[in-house]
Amino acid sequence: MEVDAGDEVEARPRSSSGSRGRWRKVLYGGVQEGYEDNYTGTKYDEYTFLQEMVENANVRKRSLLIVMRDSVAVSQHACVVGLVGTVWTHALNGHLGAWTLLQLDAVLLVLGFMTLIVTNENLRPASLGRHAFDFTMFVVGLYILAPIFQTLTRSFSSDSIWASTICLLLMHLVFHDYTYTTVEPTSIELDEAVTNLASPTTPRSRADYELLLQTKRKQRSTPITFSANVSLNASIIASVLIASRLSQSLLVFAVMLFSLEFFLLFPLVAHHMRRRFLHFHLAFSCVLIGITLFLIYNLNYLVFTFFVIVVFFITVISPYELIRIEKFKDEITGPWDEAKLSFSVGVSLSLAVMGSSIFKAT
Repeated sequence: MEVDAGDEVEARPRSSSGSRGRWRKVLYGGVQEGYEDNYTGTKYDEYTFLQEMVENANVRKRSLLIVMRDSVAVSQHACVVGLVGTVWTHALNGHLGAWTLLQLDAVLLVLGFMTLIVTNENLRPASLGRHAFDFTMFVVGLYILAPIFQTLTRSFSSDSIWASTICLLLMHLVFHDYTYTTVEPTSIELDEAVTNLASPTTPRSRADYELLLQTKRKQRSTPITFSANVSLNASIIASVLIASRLSQSLLVFAVMLFSLEFFLLFPLVAHHMRRRFLHFHLAFSCVLIGITLFLIYNLNYLVFTFFVIVVFFITVISPYELIRIEKFKDEITGPWDEAKLSFSVGVSLSLAVMGSSIFKAT
């Protein structure tokens, strides 16, 4: 029998008896009688394999302005590093006295605690007093260790110290946890949290799940990642290296306190500020970027040009490129994907107890 080239040939499944049972999509069931082992269904069946294919199901459409707004937090932290580096340079050159820097440290510390009181609704007077006491003990310990920091790298050359400091600051920028300041919970994250918090005793409405999720967030502290620890340790070591090149122990203490205020406490303040007052956080970030660029311009014009390029790349070019390349994303999902199992806490504990009982019985 000859078939023309333009005719469409429909491949039918083979059947020895001419009659066949209904084809079922099963994962483990062997070859179904009357069907090939690689059969996936045709229009003659109630199920067609490719009808469930979905394209770009997990692709999120982003707005350029929103991505640029989120990138401001990254530019902000880069400017924090630039601001601290500028203070280090002036202190090493003798243009910044110890008492002047201590006064600046005190003003920044008071402003930081006032911002936390206004923006953090979970901060209670008792916890505030405890934090103030802990920070006071920390400052006293830092003041005692200042003479040790001053002579820590006396046998090393200044070039080695500067090279090590630059590498540590770059490591700090690379491993810094930017999601702590920028990322807000989305509907997808809320669905995942609902699945993770589900149990036989939890409420079933979405409003109850949202309330439960908010309660859980208030009860638990923000998880600290490994990269965040690496970033913080790198910034502290860089501060110690720079402080060890200063001539006065009081100046060492002032520089270390200034560095720790920005590297350790500033991300916390920026996080609560952005969560409570988003527009104020954007305005504050713009002011901070402007102050940093002004100080760097008075210090070195070449570094100023490089910093402007970096800030422009982070805030404008990177969000634009992210939006532009989204149209090239092509993701397909369907019944061929691996199943994603999700057990609730209660079911997981029941299965664990059941498995332990069976194991002991055997």
